[in-house]
Amino acid sequence: MLVGALASFLTLGAGPARAASGGHVSTIDAATHRMTVTDHGRTVMTFSVGFGKSGFRTPSGTFHVLGKDAVVKMTSCSAHITCDPGSPDYYVLTVHWAVRLTSAGVFVHAAPWDHAVGRADTSHGCIHLSTADARRFYDFSRTGDTVIVENTGSHAVHQSGP
Repeated sequence: MLVGALASFLTLGAGPARAASGGHVSTIDAATHRMTVTDHGRTVMTFSVGFGKSGFRTPSGTFHVLGKDAVVKMTSCSAHITCDPGSPDYYVLTVHWAVRLTSAGVFVHAAPWDHAVGRADTSHGCIHLSTADARRFYDFSRTGDTVIVENTGSHAVHQSGP
């Protein structure tokens, strides 16, 4: 019993726990501005999405959901972009239905202010959805789910925000 308890303690201390994805895989394609969500290979949702603008490109790669928050306060200062309120890249936002993909701050989240979702890239690195679509994705997602981001033109993970 002591060995099992010690193994559990060491496993928990080894890094963030990840649950098995159980067949959930989402593919997000910057070339088409589309997200396809599958469950055991069957498409269950498709959404229009937006990505990071020039200078703040969303990284391409295979990610796993690290966690979810129904409400997150995101700021350009905490994302290490700018703390200057006079900068055009300054922001302080309350964001809903946030699904975290990286520890550096890349999320899939609702962006009701972004009227170009599906057509243009306006974020500081995050993946934007409509509020209704973000809620559906948030409710479906589980820690450990696979999210594949393609065709963004960036592979380097950088500090990013909404």
